[in-house]
Order: sequence, then C-alpha cells, then structure tokens
Amino acid sequence: MIKTIVTRSANDKLYNIFKSFWRDDNIFIQKKEFVGFNGALDYLLHLLTCTDYDGFIVNEDEDFFCINENLIDSVIGHMVKNDIVYCGVPDGGIISHRNKSPFNSNPFFNVFNVSAIRAKILEFDNSKQFEYANKVEKNGNLDEPFAGLFYWLHLNFKHTNFTHIESTDGISTVIKINDEPIGIHSWYSREYGKDKAQTDRINNCIEYAVLKQKNTNQ
Repeated sequence: MIKTIVTRSANDKLYNIFKSFWRDDNIFIQKKEFVGFNGALDYLLHLLTCTDYDGFIVNEDEDFFCINENLIDSVIGHMVKNDIVYCGVPDGGIISHRNKSPFNSNPFFNVFNVSAIRAKILEFDNSKQFEYANKVEKNGNLDEPFAGLFYWLHLNFKHTNFTHIESTDGISTVIKINDEPIGIHSWYSREYGKDKAQTDRINNCIEYAVLKQKNTNQ
C-alpha cells in the first residue's frame, strides 16, 4: 500500500533516519514551517484543510521509527472497512509521562481520513475549545494547543485508539498490536544532536527499531 506520510520536522538528519524505516514507494512530505508550541495546532489544521491531501494519510513525528509497515497497512484497511476516521494513542492514562486527556490523541502517530474530516472542518472553532472539552469530560485538559481540536474530532467522528503500549527506557513508546510492535516513538526529538544523554537514548530507540524490523522481515 502506497501511503502519504506527513511529518512536522525540525531536524534533517533525524528525518532521513525516520524515512529509512519505510518503503521507498511511499509519498513523504516534510513540513518545516510549523514551529514552536502553537505550531502543533497550525500543522494539524494544515493536514485537515489542505486539498493537497486526500483519503487516508499518516501523520508522524520524525522520532517515530516504523517497525512493521504491514501492520500499519492493516490498520488502514481496518479503518476503511469499519468507517473509522482517525486513530492514535491517547494522551492520558496510557503513557506514563503523559497525563493529559485520554479522549485526545497525541499527534506523534495518527492515521486520518482527511477527506472525511475536511468535509466538516470549517465547523471547528478553537475559541470553543472549553465547550468541546466539557461535552466530552468533566474538567477537560486543555494544556496542549491541539487539545480543542481533538475534543472536536472526538465529538464528530468515529475513531479508535492504540492502547497496547510498552517502553524500552521509561520514556519511549512502543505501539503494539497483538503483541507485535508497529513502531517506537523516542520523544524529545528537539534534543537530538544537542543533548548527549537524549541523543544516545534516541539512538538506542533507533537500534531497537532496526533490530525489530529485521526480525519482522525475516
């Protein structure tokens, strides 16, 4: 399956490593213009409004290293068959160091049916994020700039979550399906090449992904 894979990127070296875990025939789009804290929301709105994208796209951070691309293809197939519009990992209650809302996805890895979302996206108004949050849960968490958007998505579209999560080092996130890893997210990509401890840890995540992918492909 040829996929469109879009990434909010700030580090060319890490991005090229990220790309190396995917089949070459995919369509890779590196977005560098969405920077800073609020750039996260602007980036997601770009994905969901831009007519350059159609159907299902994969959104990933550049420090998410794919291990089993066939499993990701099967996720997309499941979403098509069951009219699921988006999926991701909950931003609370699953990952030990993420205590945001379990009703929102963290956008380090998502699959979006952007065509379905784009048909309604003009109804989204970020100034109503408190209203969206209160419709989903009491005392909603709006710490992240993208929280209001994911509350709105939760209210409007069928979705599913990855909840089988492990870690290799207490920080990284390995997504699994039926005990098989899809990929590993290292976190702290902004420190890659700057902070030695984090760079070494991220390199360990890369080595983990290389080994697991090699075993998967045997």
